[in-house]
Amino acid sequence: MATVTNPPCPCGLPAAYTECCGRFHAGEAAPDAARLMRSRYTAYVLGNAPYLLATWAAATRPAALELDAEPAPKNLVAGV
Repeated sequence: MATVTNPPCPCGLPAAYTECCGRFHAGEAAPDAARLMRSRYTAYVLGNAPYLLATWAAATRPAALELDAEPAPKNLVAGV
């Protein structure tokens, strides 16, 4: 069985994770609000709490964010 090295992005756009939201998670700024929200959704699905905190408005950001240890199962994630 082949291993998927660059899976589809959970945000729903027709691109692989590294070319889509993965680059924002790696530090590139999202170009617009829609891509920011898609990247935040993807971070939630993947359990990337540091990205969620970094992109949260300071006035409402919690001091810490506890997400499930395991990413959401693919069959439970409906998409954006």
